[in-house]
Amino acid sequence: MKNNPSTRRAGDKPAAPAPRSIDYRTAGIMLGAALLGAAWAVFNLVSTGGSRSEAELRELVWAIFATPFALFIGWTVARRFEVWRAAGICFCLYFFTPFVAARFQSLVWTEAQTAANGNSLYFWTAIVLHLIAAVGLAVWRALDQPDQEQTPSEQTVVPSPGT
Repeated sequence: MKNNPSTRRAGDKPAAPAPRSIDYRTAGIMLGAALLGAAWAVFNLVSTGGSRSEAELRELVWAIFATPFALFIGWTVARRFEVWRAAGICFCLYFFTPFVAARFQSLVWTEAQTAANGNSLYFWTAIVLHLIAAVGLAVWRALDQPDQEQTPSEQTVVPSPGT
């Protein structure tokens, strides 16, 4: 009530903002899922043995898809009511990271180096970028405590005027 200007007396200072608490459960679930996804991505990438033929296509797709997918699952488990936010952000992470990884590879390696190494820098860059983004997202969601109005168990249904 001290921050409400109508109840504050002259000379009163506004109350200091409360320190942000960390939701360790959300951070742990999201980071754990992302690490599992990254481990699966690394396993699939390493299992190709450097070959980039059509026989290894499934493993190479998993190398790009595993971390955002696992992060989505972890985010949904941690905060079920944020499923659409998680879906949108994880899809964007999955969709745009390959463009950034390809651009990074084109700046660092020549076409001859890229062909000789089977785009390995591209795949490793994508996995690292996914992990960096997953850590950032987990910290963001862990610091953003859901309000009582945001949690589905606390919502009240208000009938519309026409019913």
